[in-house]
Amino acid sequence: MRFSVKLSCAALATCICGSALTGTARAQSQSISAPRGESAETLTYWTAERLKAAKPKSLTPTTPFSPSTAVAAAPTGPGGGMAGSAASAAHDESLAIKLYDVSDTDTDLMLPPAVSPAAVGTTKYPYTINRLYPTAGSTTSNNFTFYPYQIVGQLFFTEPSGDFLCSASVIRLSVIATAGHCVSDGKGHFYTHWLFVPALHAGVAPYGRWNWAQVFVAGPWWNGGGSVPNRQDDALIVLTPNSSNQKIGQLTGYLGFQYNSPLPNHLTQLGYPCNLDGCNDPVQNDSQVYSGPNNNFEWGTAAFGGASGGPEIQDFGQKPSGGPPPSEAFGGNVLISSTSYTYGSGAQVDGGSILAAPGQFGGSLNTFGDLMNAACATPGNC
Repeated sequence: MRFSVKLSCAALATCICGSALTGTARAQSQSISAPRGESAETLTYWTAERLKAAKPKSLTPTTPFSPSTAVAAAPTGPGGGMAGSAASAAHDESLAIKLYDVSDTDTDLMLPPAVSPAAVGTTKYPYTINRLYPTAGSTTSNNFTFYPYQIVGQLFFTEPSGDFLCSASVIRLSVIATAGHCVSDGKGHFYTHWLFVPALHAGVAPYGRWNWAQVFVAGPWWNGGGSVPNRQDDALIVLTPNSSNQKIGQLTGYLGFQYNSPLPNHLTQLGYPCNLDGCNDPVQNDSQVYSGPNNNFEWGTAAFGGASGGPEIQDFGQKPSGGPPPSEAFGGNVLISSTSYTYGSGAQVDGGSILAAPGQFGGSLNTFGDLMNAACATPGNC
């Protein structure tokens, strides 16, 4: 299956137009658009059976975990970013779709061994973890109707070896952020069939399901060989409007984002870790931020597996009313990283690339900021 490249190859001597994983690999292509007919194909492809059978995508570094001695080391790149926004449209219950049934017999959704959440992992990186929606496996919780709880969702996609799932977050009107390894193998190939389901829980999609229109992946991941830690394991997906011509950010709101967020800091990790609640419900983890290798943050967590691609958020939640406003420049609910890798249950530590500013690494589409500029170049996306 061929894809048209939005990046102008004539303008960039190093750019060679690319193709999907099912086609021929071409070096240095970092952007694809859905071909005619792909939209209907993707929606048809994702049956209830395929959604339930999708496997969590997870990457582990080849080197063992080494605790950071630079807890307060600050990223060296420039700052900047944009504020987020709450939903502009009231929640519409008619958008909800039941995608599949969840029951105690769905053992295919569980990955043994399960992790018992702890206040401190074996590495002494402290964290606390709980369900984002109070009652797992139930549709009675309405947390997903309040910003910013609904901005995280599950991302489904297809590789040659089968169907997989990651997490992702809404960061602009039509744009979601995820990990580069959830869209590409890191060796010059794209995956296919991306489907995003925000606030998915208990097999129900309260905002419906959303198809992809464009995919952008950072060059360090695209050409990085597929190993982690990678200095920019980041990707953006532009989603098509729904059948009512609504954009996802109108319904869910969207996060802000900050380049090179300073340390010391604290983050809230959201995602769908399949070792907890069997991929069915989003989980929240709060942790101190530590310096990791190769332009990455690391933090304590018990969230593994399908948590890949989910957001690390600075100042998560709703502000209290009254009193002076917080000093956060971007107003809270700020994306500072997306989950890239895990050291597993032994270390209970995850890592994610620090969002780099436009032009920070040189070249084209090599940073998260470059991807944002490319995705937002189309009017209405952001």
